[in-house]
Amino acid sequence: METVQDSIRFDQATQTKERDFSKMIKGRLERIWHNKKIKNDYQLSHVIAKLRQMEKASSPRLELELSSDSEEPTRAQILTLIGEYYTRGYQTNISVLSLDGGGTRGHMSIKVLCELITETHLDSSKTFLDAQKEFTNEFDYIAGTSTGGLIAFCLAIKHDLTDIKEIYEDCATYFKRQWFTYFGPLERDKYDPTPIYNKIDRIIDQIQLPNGKQLTAETATLLDIHNLLNQHCQVDDNQSTLDRQFHSNSLEFVDEPSSHSDIKREKVLLITAYNTTKDCMTIFNTSYAEHWGYRIADVLKATMAAPTYFRPCTMYRRKQVNGHYERDGDDETFIDGGVFANDPEMAALWAIRMQWKKPVNYHLVSIGTGCYNAKLSVDNWKGGYKYWLLDTNGLLVNVLMDGPRSLTETVMNKLATFDNIKRIKFNYQLKESIELDDPGFATKFNKEWEILKTGDDYKVLVYFYKEHIKKQRNSSEQ
Repeated sequence: METVQDSIRFDQATQTKERDFSKMIKGRLERIWHNKKIKNDYQLSHVIAKLRQMEKASSPRLELELSSDSEEPTRAQILTLIGEYYTRGYQTNISVLSLDGGGTRGHMSIKVLCELITETHLDSSKTFLDAQKEFTNEFDYIAGTSTGGLIAFCLAIKHDLTDIKEIYEDCATYFKRQWFTYFGPLERDKYDPTPIYNKIDRIIDQIQLPNGKQLTAETATLLDIHNLLNQHCQVDDNQSTLDRQFHSNSLEFVDEPSSHSDIKREKVLLITAYNTTKDCMTIFNTSYAEHWGYRIADVLKATMAAPTYFRPCTMYRRKQVNGHYERDGDDETFIDGGVFANDPEMAALWAIRMQWKKPVNYHLVSIGTGCYNAKLSVDNWKGGYKYWLLDTNGLLVNVLMDGPRSLTETVMNKLATFDNIKRIKFNYQLKESIELDDPGFATKFNKEWEILKTGDDYKVLVYFYKEHIKKQRNSSEQ
């Protein structure tokens, strides 16, 4: 027998929901008036709604009445609050380092970074690693894709960059071709990932947290990396309800915490990968609780899982129970983040906006791995797999990389015309199409670099770093 329940009309349900929303907004507005300050974009939206209501006082939709019975500010006072909110944004500087993907061409990023560190931080009283640590400390966010993700990770954990140079200079050791792919990766991935996986694991095994905990590649998670980067905000239990709430989508970074829910500015590592199981992009974030359960070794292997070069990475989240790690989710399979963000600049800006939730100044240094102008023409056109993949040294991959790169470059250049974004992109124009696994790239680039580092582009990079990264950090600490 079926039971007929009383139905509620759609318009009645909508009105009830809007009245409840109105009561919630009323309380939030009262807190804003009391504090005489707008804290974030959410509060700004409520204030704007109130301002619009004041300008349309004759609105018949009484159910959306947002006014409070308490004494309210005048229109002029509300406009002053809004002006102060945006003015404060110009007092908050967020420094970002973004590193492109590019396989063996990541050698370019290593060379540029080492030169920049040497020129701006190294002197006779320091080791290169000491200078590198100073350099890394200048940035709030470090973002990387694929090979750039590995470099970003090493910078974040303060692992000597000169150690991973060997990956790019001794490709034969780390890029071991599977014997059945010598005539091309027609049915299998081109490389056995074991050598590069072992290198990643050895790097992680060297990490020791401030509390003395020795990490291992087998168990180290993104939560451990968060704790390594942020000694002022240690999280001991990745299942802590309160910590997870504060580092969820409602997370809001501030420089001067005024309540228990405010989180003081943190150092953040961002690494991109594409989730083929859920068919969505992923920007792994060390300050986002939903990502804390993933092993950092898996994240690094995922961001470097370039299709046809390395196999995809299947992983799952973990949780700690009585000192042991247990599965906390289903298997998910990821591939290289370069399929959607080979240049992770825009991914970094999006993450910052979501975690600060207010206007800030973005100071961004982005380092590429080379770009190539294909200059396709119908006069020399052949087409087909052989032409795109074999005859032209990976022309297809270069085109697919340069398409998103062009989008990012165009958008970021336009955004940089606004006062709150200072940005520089250092890249290298390739003279020929070079595959992502070209073992000779390091030798070729080393010769070119001797000329490039004396050119205007590099001099501008050094000037930008000193003026908009190092100088801004020093002034904010005074």
